[in-house]
Amino acid sequence: MRLRGVALFSALVAISAPAHAEFEQQLGPLATGVRQQMLQGWTAAVQDGWFTLRNPATPGSEQTFYLRVGPAPEQGRVTDVNVVVNSQNPKASIGVALNNRATKGLCLIEITADKNTILFCLEGDKRRDIATIPNLAKLDGSDRIKVVELPGAARFIVNGKVVGDVTDSSAVGADIGVMAYDVGTFGIADFSITTDLAPRQGTPAQQGSGLPPRSGAAAPAPAGLPPRGGAAGGSGAPQKAPPPAANPASNSGGSGLPGAGPYPRFGGDTMRIVSVYVGIMRSIFMHEFGHALIGELELPSTGAEEDAVDIYAALQIVEPTMYPSSDPDTNTMARDAATYAALQWYYSGKLAEKRGASESSAWQDEHTGDLKRFRNMLCIMYGGNPAVFESVAKHVGLEDRTKARCSDEFNKQNRAWRRILAPHTRVGTWSPDGQQPANAPGAPVNVVFEPSKRKIGNLFANNLSDAITANIKLLGQTYVLPRPVNVVFKDCGKLNAWYAPREGSITMCYELIENIAVMISDIEMGTVGGEVVAQGGGKAPGQQPQQQPQQQPRTSPGQGMPPSAIDELQDMGVPPTSLLFAAPYKGPTPNQIYRAKLITTADLVGMVKNDKNLVIVDTSGLRDTLPIGYPLPDAGSDGSVTDQLQSALDAWLLKKANNNRGQAIVFVGAGMNDRSSYNAALRAGSLGWSAYWYRGGVEAWTANGLPTTSDMAKKQ
Repeated sequence: MRLRGVALFSALVAISAPAHAEFEQQLGPLATGVRQQMLQGWTAAVQDGWFTLRNPATPGSEQTFYLRVGPAPEQGRVTDVNVVVNSQNPKASIGVALNNRATKGLCLIEITADKNTILFCLEGDKRRDIATIPNLAKLDGSDRIKVVELPGAARFIVNGKVVGDVTDSSAVGADIGVMAYDVGTFGIADFSITTDLAPRQGTPAQQGSGLPPRSGAAAPAPAGLPPRGGAAGGSGAPQKAPPPAANPASNSGGSGLPGAGPYPRFGGDTMRIVSVYVGIMRSIFMHEFGHALIGELELPSTGAEEDAVDIYAALQIVEPTMYPSSDPDTNTMARDAATYAALQWYYSGKLAEKRGASESSAWQDEHTGDLKRFRNMLCIMYGGNPAVFESVAKHVGLEDRTKARCSDEFNKQNRAWRRILAPHTRVGTWSPDGQQPANAPGAPVNVVFEPSKRKIGNLFANNLSDAITANIKLLGQTYVLPRPVNVVFKDCGKLNAWYAPREGSITMCYELIENIAVMISDIEMGTVGGEVVAQGGGKAPGQQPQQQPQQQPRTSPGQGMPPSAIDELQDMGVPPTSLLFAAPYKGPTPNQIYRAKLITTADLVGMVKNDKNLVIVDTSGLRDTLPIGYPLPDAGSDGSVTDQLQSALDAWLLKKANNNRGQAIVFVGAGMNDRSSYNAALRAGSLGWSAYWYRGGVEAWTANGLPTTSDMAKKQ
């Protein structure tokens, strides 16, 4: 059945190719004019969560995207966008422009490749410079530009700082858009226009924006643009938690999907989005279709039916990875979808463990426990394709003795299901065991996607339904069914999916898919209820903890420190993870960490006193740090703990530790909302270093009255 699986992923790769719909996630309402407004010499694509513009060889060229907005409403209007520029030309820039083509009026707020922020207006050929602020821009992927408008007036804000106000320009109240200038690479994300603000009086010169600044500390990538990601969270098990809350209006801009509820976007990576949602869907559907095969074909089931159909689902899910196509994207999607199909059980099981969920009635449930279901599914997948799923097995701590049995488990289960199904299978290239002729008559599998009241439901109904429908219908061409099996995807009002023997139907509830997607997003991307509520995020599938989080070492009192001025062990609702948080690394942090030890200010003071060779690494990117701290923002970059940065970090640490791998290494960031130091400690711990994570960071250090580099400089 390899053709069936590969056909689905090939179709979905075509759907997910960079196109107008993909730009909507980054550009929101601006996306409609991209194709029409592109200039020769410029190219557009989506990369690492950014809408990326490139101008490789046309100096002095300006690429603009404008949207007709008209005068601002009385209650005000805010345009908000995340931008970045990477260019060898210090004057290359990206910014937000107000434009009135009829009067030749223009006001532009821009940040340049040399970190200047410039605001000016044009009336015809006459230029009026309003403000120039050096080093306000960071160019690390966190820069935000806001334009707050009231009728006839506009305020321009960069990274929370008011740059200037305009009240006498014809540019205000016509078009608004983004402008990129000169040779370089330019990134745009999260473009939104909000008009549902609380009413206010006066002009922007008299009033603030009403919106808090959003910042980040992402280390710039060696080339191109920094990656982007999501923020902080926690979730529940997929079949026990209530449906996620409705999506706040402030977070709904640019999704392009009608309906309520969250829409986890996994950093804007379309391939990953499709992999997550299709992986969840295939896991649920193949389980229910296994029930349908047993019921419709009256197959024997000598063990628990729920376990049997779990195995059937795992065999179907791993199959596309075992017979790769010639398209790398198709293969990547098949692998990641298979990973997520299994990981959902791992995540829900671990969350249940963390909650201390009662097992008093679990023995009466027809379903095996979530972690055991994960083990069974992963073992089948690993046995069928150990090379692809070795990393998953390693990171979840699948023991060698278990892995050694997985090949036999896969072979036995694969042979058993093929033998049982052979009398009901049409013979074909990918079903050689079939005992029915290729043209044997049989009933079809029908598929209906109902419109949904939820965003994720409409993602399936509007964007994924054609490819999924075609794929599911192939099941009716593979098996000889006695009557039609009708599959419906719909809003059910509950977290469920089921096969109904009397009707011969399968119901797939959008709410269940949504709930599992939210759980995955909260764990991997750090969202809350599937939505970004602060800066930061997660990484890719398959890298899960293989050990328990390590708590901070308990040092004895009397080390010269009073109780901390900040609760450095505060539970901020973010579960520990061995996935690296994604840029821009801002958001609540866990109060535990894998592969490293969490320490407080008192602990660090004791370590400084007792270890003259202690290595302290500051990933915050701040100018002011601990007196003996080495600034190294790149150490907190995302990616994976098997990427090229790992070896570079290892070499750097060896140099600072005088080749002593036993030397303690402490990682410090800006504060408890800086995830870069967590990343760095996780990276170092994965390399085998004795890694410590000082969660409170520079914020806690200074709050406790301890000296920083600037304090030391003042004394000299």
